[in-house]
Amino acid sequence: MKYRMLLLSGLLSVFAYADYVEVKSASGTSSYNSSTSNKLHVCYDKRIKVVVEGDMYLGYRGCTRERYKCKSLGKVHFGKYPSSSKASAALNRCLKSRPRFVD
Repeated sequence: MKYRMLLLSGLLSVFAYADYVEVKSASGTSSYNSSTSNKLHVCYDKRIKVVVEGDMYLGYRGCTRERYKCKSLGKVHFGKYPSSSKASAALNRCLKSRPRFVD
């Protein structure tokens, strides 16, 4: 487990040894919502998937909680959650690159 965490944290140095690298970005314009109301949508700007010797490592960049749908903000959808506490937990998973499943 430590090996995987070290490899993930050194994601940029892994590119030279990767079998392939996939970058998923949002299209469209970005906007910022500064409202303090419940933000139940968790979004991100970019997902980086690196495969090394058959093992896949993910990295998410630009994780945020939003009030509106991610697509309308020019971001990619990580998930919509029923409560603020679940959205906070999902944001933490996004920031740590630990999704519940990978599409």
